[in-house]
Amino acid sequence: MPAHCRPEVHQLLLRLRLFQDLNDMELAHLTARADFIECAPSECLIREGEQGHQLFVLLAGHARISKRAFGMEKVIQKLGPGECFGEMSLLDNKSRSASVKTIDHCKLLRLDGDYVVSLPEISAKIYRNLAFLLSQKLRHANEILTLG
Repeated sequence: MPAHCRPEVHQLLLRLRLFQDLNDMELAHLTARADFIECAPSECLIREGEQGHQLFVLLAGHARISKRAFGMEKVIQKLGPGECFGEMSLLDNKSRSASVKTIDHCKLLRLDGDYVVSLPEISAKIYRNLAFLLSQKLRHANEILTLG
């Protein structure tokens, strides 16, 4: 379903790091072809190994990122409102590196990667912000690895 961004959601999105430096018109243009979706608890949004080229922003609720290793599934991160996921496949066009499942009722914004790419000025800002967010995640992972 096409996204008709309510004013309060639009203002929330403008405050997120992912959309930093986008003006009102750019964000409206970006969300015009996005999907706003609602999911029940325990719903799988992304499956590790599957193809996907969408980026998700959690607007309400909580989700968890998990990865399979040695026949076991391990939760590697819990997500809350304002956080995004699916960015790696959006950037490199490879299969999903982890699974994401809702913990409780969630509201999400889903952006199609092909549409993001079709907007060069907007996508440049989005990609710069994704680079920052991925850098933060990598630093956090490095801390976990070195501190145990």
